Amino acid sequence: MMKSYSSPALYMQGQNILSQDYDQITCLGHRAIILSNGIAVNVAAEPLCQTLNTQNLVSEVVVISDHFNDHELTNLTTLIKERAADIVIAVGGGKVIDISKIVAAKIDCQLVIVPTLASTDAPTSRLSATYNAQGHFENYIFFDRSPSLVMVDTDIIVNAPTRTLIAGIADALATFVEYRAVKCAHGQNMFGDKATIAAGVLAEQATKTIFREAKLAIKANSAHTVDQHFENVVEANILLSGIGFESGGEAAAHSIANGLTQFVSPTIMHGEKVAFGLLGQLVLSQSSSVLYQKYLKFLRALGLPVCLKDLGLTRDRQILYQIAQEVLRPNETIHQMNLSLTAADIVNTLLQIDSYAN
Repeated sequence: MMKSYSSPALYMQGQNILSQDYDQITCLGHRAIILSNGIAVNVAAEPLCQTLNTQNLVSEVVVISDHFNDHELTNLTTLIKERAADIVIAVGGGKVIDISKIVAAKIDCQLVIVPTLASTDAPTSRLSATYNAQGHFENYIFFDRSPSLVMVDTDIIVNAPTRTLIAGIADALATFVEYRAVKCAHGQNMFGDKATIAAGVLAEQATKTIFREAKLAIKANSAHTVDQHFENVVEANILLSGIGFESGGEAAAHSIANGLTQFVSPTIMHGEKVAFGLLGQLVLSQSSSVLYQKYLKFLRALGLPVCLKDLGLTRDRQILYQIAQEVLRPNETIHQMNLSLTAADIVNTLLQIDSYAN
């Protein structure tokens, strides 16, 4: 089977790059629509819009609602076509990024991603996760090409809550563990192909960087200070993990996280659910006790969920069975492990995670 690897055309990271390296955006087209929401509008989207307009790239900010739906998608694509925009710029977190990818694909224009958080590895990928009105995971949408440009301004990200960086750390930590599980099972990456060696190298480097520097990066984040540790962990969260998961493949960790979405509070971040899913991945992969304890100790030290109580759940088998059914949905990546798993197996895995933590 063919191997495949995908990445953005250009990835840039550093302090104050939005106001200094805007030429990488202006060279892509003639008119831009900047999609954003929440605090990111004033923190990053509006300043970027002003900068681009002074550089003769006609730009405007469109604020996305918290309850974005198909009707709003139709209205938004119509607006962009009326404006004759040839660049869509996503400024914000995962939701804005996912929506912007869908919009850019619909109108076939250049896509620029400007994450304001390092909470997930979504910025570099050419897929979007979709959720229903209740915030429950539905599926992935795959696109024909990766973003044209990803600009990570660490002056912006360092002012985000440390919780967001920690969530991204958990998301990135799962990448190499899932890569190994997929590779051992002769599974497929997110494109339906075999993983490249490069994807594994990047995924492994993300893990090494995080174990080595995460605590120092969190300290820098708490002080709103960008240092090399912070830069390295942001790169691990976004670039190394982003390419690693997409070109390397996902397995049980993300399926468990997805299965949890409708049973836990919507305030629990994606990466926090992945932290718990990562432990489930280690159980299902029959990892050694030493390796499991290494991850458990690390996740617990960062305040991430490591037991059912941390997620607001109990050992109620009826609820756990419902979660298990979601984990095993036909489109879930857990099936890349090529195991004949039942809902009972997943319930037992969830209970094992809980027992090991207690």
